Amino acid sequence: MDFLSGVSPSVWFAMGGAFAVKLLELTELHKLPAVERPDFKDWLYWFPFFTLPLLGGGLAYAYVSSDATLSPMLSINIGVSAPLILRAMAQVNPIESSVVRIPEDA
Repeated sequence: MDFLSGVSPSVWFAMGGAFAVKLLELTELHKLPAVERPDFKDWLYWFPFFTLPLLGGGLAYAYVSSDATLSPMLSINIGVSAPLILRAMAQVNPIESSVVRIPEDA
């Protein structure tokens, strides 16, 4: 339990923000027809409820470990946007040349 009490509040806020996104998605399911609703018995449906808070908390932990000061609201925002941030980071190819080539006849 010492580990949990030693975690920065910013990490907890980020995890809460990521979890809130999944809860909002869950609350919107009543608008779908019963045929289109997901299978709640499938573990793959519940998997993001655990992974997204971990990703959000991990990203906030990276910020805090880099000596960044995070307010609670900024931490929540990081948790909410963590999947988008990490997806954008994964799509960047640092090996790819960033030189823009202009055709000679332009």
